[in-house]
Amino acid sequence: MVELAIVLPVLLLILVGIVQFALVYHARDVATTAAQEGARLAAAEGRTPEDGAARTRDVLRSGLGETGAGFSVTAEDMGETVVVGASGDYPLIIPWVTGNSIQIRAEAEVRWEEFRSGP
Repeated sequence: MVELAIVLPVLLLILVGIVQFALVYHARDVATTAAQEGARLAAAEGRTPEDGAARTRDVLRSGLGETGAGFSVTAEDMGETVVVGASGDYPLIIPWVTGNSIQIRAEAEVRWEEFRSGP
């Protein structure tokens, strides 16, 4: 019983840390995917950076729920490329960690797709 009383809090702390790491990793992956999807859509012929920003917001909401709705999304025409970025605060489930959220940022850059006639 004494050993269990000593080891159980440590094991629970490790388990909560693993879950928190997995949640943050998932949020980073969703933000990266959202930025890439938005950049690909924005770079398609006949599309605008605003279309890409809207797609990025949709993917963030689908993957992160209400937390994803709080992310800020930027989409810029850089001449030959489109750059789409997503950033926001992701809440932590561990209350005793400094700060209650972690900053997540993702950015994707894709060349404009254009039809070029001739050789």
